[in-house]
Amino acid sequence: MAETSNDDGGEPVPQATTGVAIPLRARLPALWPLAAIWAIALLPVLLWLVSQQAPQTAVAIANTARQIAMQTLLVVVVAAVVGLMVYPPLPAWLRRFKDRLRTSWSADRGPITRALSELQHFETAQKHFEVAKLAWIRSDYPLVGKHVGRSVELDATMPHAQHLLGLFSLRIGALPTALAAFAAAERLDQGHAFGDAQLHLARAQHLNGQLEASLQTYADYERNHGGSHRSHYWHGEALLAAGQGEAAALAFQAAAADPKMRLTSEENWFRARARVRCWRLPQRLPQGDSK
Repeated sequence: MAETSNDDGGEPVPQATTGVAIPLRARLPALWPLAAIWAIALLPVLLWLVSQQAPQTAVAIANTARQIAMQTLLVVVVAAVVGLMVYPPLPAWLRRFKDRLRTSWSADRGPITRALSELQHFETAQKHFEVAKLAWIRSDYPLVGKHVGRSVELDATMPHAQHLLGLFSLRIGALPTALAAFAAAERLDQGHAFGDAQLHLARAQHLNGQLEASLQTYADYERNHGGSHRSHYWHGEALLAAGQGEAAALAFQAAAADPKMRLTSEENWFRARARVRCWRLPQRLPQGDSK
């Protein structure tokens, strides 16, 4: 990763390189539902083609497909019941997955196409960022990596581009790049994205094994921006990794607290996970409403 200096002569700001390989685990959640829809849509066409040559075979295939569908439905119901018993946050995960999928599929590709067309005539860091941001919404990670990397290469002093580079790098497991990008975003614009850059910097530090730095960054974030179900949960994980069980229990309890209002699917997901942590932690939790 290359570096360049800020215009004000401050610390170097990291730059990214393009052509990052996207792990299959990062692409699969957005691909398999689309593959399932295509398979269901092609089945009637396949049956029609077979019926033109062998009607009895087509009927047999249709009957077999119906039996498989009923058996699959039964398996899904049983799996859902077992899943709820084994992993209580399953409904929260499904809600988050549904919302992410809906956002990805409902995003219009037209703006990306227009932005890509404009880039053929005039290349700017802002235009590359716009393409990367739209691609991020659509979960098109290869496109995100290519254009957010180029955006930062052209202008490493754009905090929003550094922030997106950090999110992308964290998603694909490129922790050193994520750390540098989130730190740059926070340095260029303190409190960037309502503290989201600082929160993700703390998360990246924890995942990279920098526990002391992570705990300090979490403390700074909560002091500057308050807390959320997600931040309390991540903070609890870092505290637990640092061996601070009682403090971790308090953090998980804060993450599991009832907000008395409807949460976003993302925040609800972390609250559900925190509730399980509260149930399973060996430490005795302080008295309070963690339901």
